[in-house]
Amino acid sequence: MANLETTFTGIHFPNPFLVSSSPSTTNAHMIKKAFRAGWGGVVLKTVGLEPTPNPSPRMQVVKDGRDKRGLVNIELISDLTALQWVDELKSIRDEFPERPLIASIMGGGRAEDWQEVVHLLEPHGVNAFEMNVSCPNFAHGGRGSQLGQDPESLALAIGWVRQATSLPLWVKLTPNVADVTPLAQVAKEMGADAVVATNTLSGMAGVDLECFAPLPTVGGIGIFGGYSGPGLKAVALRCAASIGRAVDIPLAGCGGISKWRDAAEYMTVGASLVQVCTAVMWNGYEIIAKLTKGLNDYLDQHDLATVNDLVGKALPQLKNYPDIDLNIKLLAYVDPNKCNGCGLCVRACDAGGFEALFIQDKKAVVDVLVCDGCGLCIGMCPTDGISMVAKAAP
Repeated sequence: MANLETTFTGIHFPNPFLVSSSPSTTNAHMIKKAFRAGWGGVVLKTVGLEPTPNPSPRMQVVKDGRDKRGLVNIELISDLTALQWVDELKSIRDEFPERPLIASIMGGGRAEDWQEVVHLLEPHGVNAFEMNVSCPNFAHGGRGSQLGQDPESLALAIGWVRQATSLPLWVKLTPNVADVTPLAQVAKEMGADAVVATNTLSGMAGVDLECFAPLPTVGGIGIFGGYSGPGLKAVALRCAASIGRAVDIPLAGCGGISKWRDAAEYMTVGASLVQVCTAVMWNGYEIIAKLTKGLNDYLDQHDLATVNDLVGKALPQLKNYPDIDLNIKLLAYVDPNKCNGCGLCVRACDAGGFEALFIQDKKAVVDVLVCDGCGLCIGMCPTDGISMVAKAAP
């Protein structure tokens, strides 16, 4: 059986799955539930010198019918003071003296904003600090997204925290930038021990078409919030991969992780740990059992002894456009034993491909003279009955 234990920035984790800073880590009671369920570590809900009362309502699931695509929240930082968190930490440590606790912290444009929180929390059992410089709900006062998008401001803030503690320091980066790698480089240069990629993406869940209020709406008023969940994964994974191949610094993956496969993909692009938020809120803390079992089975099947044996495996194959071999020609192949004749691939090919698919004898068939090998049909097939094969030479 593979070993899921891992060490990250000098901290031992029983498995690489952490509950990220979120409503699921609001207080000691919830964090202890996470540990009882088997999570490898927990990141506290972000603590600041000035707690914030949260608006109501503050969460809106983005869905199409029953299909949940993501979640937009306007949740603010912890409504507990740093002193109140001291009592929460004591309660957690009474039951779980060894399980890793990461303190997420946020400050403004003064060194004291960050350093006072560090000094209050550090003596009470936290293993590391994670700087929240990228919460999209805060866009004023030197906090939140503006801080995380400006390399100079980011460097100042990291420097302040680095001066205040010798514990491992993680920086949670934002996806709301054109290129995340310069920010990761700044984190490394200023003494951060790791980066987390990424926080939520600035988003808007929708509009109530009866009263024209943005969603979620508070008294008829809405603000842009943080978009998380499955729809974020493609963006956050790109950010993680960009950091993984460009910056030599430990990396934790975060964004859209709901299955063990998502976690494994983050690991292949350089992440040694992963953090999970929305999937916990939707499925409960017990989802950790499926995550650890799935990852363990995958490692066993591929003769990988530890999580670290998977880290970075996809990076050598991640290239830029000029490196693509344009001479490779493939075409779609429909397995008649799997095809159910639904016609979804035909419709997609007619509207977004090359009109190369048709139904014959209640099965999809490929016109090999027309198919251009775009691959759209593969994702449309509900039975995984389409694959790409080499196109015969003319």
